[in-house]
Amino acid sequence: MGPDEYARLSTERLLQLFAETAKESGLGRVFRFGGAPPPGADLPTRAAATRGFAETASVAAALGDRATAPEIARLLDSDDPDVRVCAAAFFGDLAPDLCDAAWRGAMADCSTREALALGARARARPPARPSLGEMDDDALMARFVDAAERLTACRFIDWRDDERDRDVRDAIIVEQTAIGREIKRRGMLPRLLPFLDGAEPSARLFAALGCLRIAAAQAVATLEAIGGGDPDDRAVALDNLARWRAGGRSVERR
Repeated sequence: MGPDEYARLSTERLLQLFAETAKESGLGRVFRFGGAPPPGADLPTRAAATRGFAETASVAAALGDRATAPEIARLLDSDDPDVRVCAAAFFGDLAPDLCDAAWRGAMADCSTREALALGARARARPPARPSLGEMDDDALMARFVDAAERLTACRFIDWRDDERDRDVRDAIIVEQTAIGREIKRRGMLPRLLPFLDGAEPSARLFAALGCLRIAAAQAVATLEAIGGGDPDDRAVALDNLARWRAGGRSVERR
């Protein structure tokens, strides 16, 4: 279909065609897997992906200024990752926050709305009171989990390029380090042991750092596993492992 034919279609039909051709492109799935798709990944052939993306670009050009921000938001909030990522690629100026969330959600294999919510979770500051020293032991452990969840959620904010988001992440790291010191001061390090096998990435990392002196074999195994995972956690895990093996000590997360 040529540009003139697209131009005669209604906006609603163009939006439907955009979704259809985006699915053919497989862009969201390709972006999610990057250069290392797992065996059996459901990806289009290179020829089909190229053809689908070209058609999507033509439809996007026909939409031009006709599509409204709410209509583009529907595409960015689609259940299909290919539709979300193609919309983010072509309509970034209409809904920049949703587009950013669509990209980050695609990388993490979650929806745009989930990515937005996790970004908000990362930026949510904890209450000033009670202080760590004023909390009872259970409240302190709950704060450990809360800070870990907020730190993991920093994957959904722009802490690499946005100074405010970088300050958010740095503040959480400082907070989590202080929580770890308070846990150690109270002799509560054994309460970190269950987190070594937990699903929460940042809790697992900080628990491993805290447990090196009380359960070295488990903590080292956890850090070695982290060293093969997320790039941001990998550097911290491998740095601490190297320092631990060199002198029997670890360092704070940076």
